[in-house]
Amino acid sequence: MPSQSQHCRGLRPAKDGIAFEALPWNLNHPEEHSYVHLTTKTGAWSTEHYDPATDTGALFAVHEYATTPLPLAPACCSLNYGTTVWEGLKCYRDKAGNAVVFRPDRNYRRFAHGAAQMALPPPSRELFLRGVQHALQVNSHLIPPPGEGTKLYVRPMLLGSGEQLGLHPSSEFSLLFYVSPTGNYFQSARGGLNLHLETRRCRAARGGVGNVKCSGNYAVALKPLLDAKAQGFDDNLFLELETYREGGSLDDAVLQEMSAANVFFVLRTGEVVTPALERGTILPGVTRDSVVTLVTEFAAELTEAMVASTGQANVAVSQRDVTAGEVKDAAEAFCTGTAAEVVPIARLATGAGEEGFAAEFDHGEKGAGPVTAAILRMLREAMVGERVAAGMEGWLRDPFAPPEEFCRE
Repeated sequence: MPSQSQHCRGLRPAKDGIAFEALPWNLNHPEEHSYVHLTTKTGAWSTEHYDPATDTGALFAVHEYATTPLPLAPACCSLNYGTTVWEGLKCYRDKAGNAVVFRPDRNYRRFAHGAAQMALPPPSRELFLRGVQHALQVNSHLIPPPGEGTKLYVRPMLLGSGEQLGLHPSSEFSLLFYVSPTGNYFQSARGGLNLHLETRRCRAARGGVGNVKCSGNYAVALKPLLDAKAQGFDDNLFLELETYREGGSLDDAVLQEMSAANVFFVLRTGEVVTPALERGTILPGVTRDSVVTLVTEFAAELTEAMVASTGQANVAVSQRDVTAGEVKDAAEAFCTGTAAEVVPIARLATGAGEEGFAAEFDHGEKGAGPVTAAILRMLREAMVGERVAAGMEGWLRDPFAPPEEFCRE
């Protein structure tokens, strides 16, 4: 088989006729996409699928998205039992026009953990990263021109594609990489988000798979999301329901995350706080981790913004349990995600028939407050290589670099 690199295309210009800056968060222009599809029936991935030593394997099952749908039988294991994990990465052009992928190694770590939890064979790190790289190379005309918030979103997916009725691991597994050019997840939001504090339904519980990026975690959030939007909210913020019971104090309930984003609060003490991962009920977001790193590395630079926001000159970031009561007096709040980046939150409140609760954040109604705006600026600078620190090594990778460089540890 010819080497993978012989099948690579060079970085192409962004396709004419696509208004990248106006794209919604959706599957856009599927007639332009190609996807990568790889299967195994052995219950594992081997060098027959990809050999990093020779850069050869069976990675080249490339299909046109619009004309070659994925073949799945009604008895497909993942269709029946929900054993699907996936990731979300973004590729964009830096100011020099070069293609850049943001922290794909971090996505692999989460993907491999999720696969093991769903009884799916995790691909090797090299296979995962090479699949991401190949999907980007064959779709490079969909990488938007340099601009804020636009991206070519890449979704790696692993599912049990074998046919069965019994509840046991699949007899076949499919590894997929598909793409879509998109805008920001909350692009239509004006000012900060208006969040509903969900007090009745649970997104995830301790001992479950709330920290896995699996399809079920999004399915369970969908009906509550529709109900929240029907009341005029933009999204839900879920609770650790074990910490809240009817008749108890909602102020003591521990916050979790939104339907598809992590949350941060800027407290008037100068603390930038986000719910901890130790309970195992929230997703370890890549953007979340990036924000924690940025605030840690550049706390001194954030001092001016913190003074403007809270009057406090000290800046600290923490990951711990956060209660609903303590954020009532927060100066700012924002959410983070691959698709969302950093989006301000204006308000958090309960809805009809629930225990009364409301928190209004000083700087959210008209948009980002001083700290939120500074963190977003730092994140976007880091995304194009204009902000670096010891804790940020390896964040950016060029999908047109040689495979051994793109897949390096």
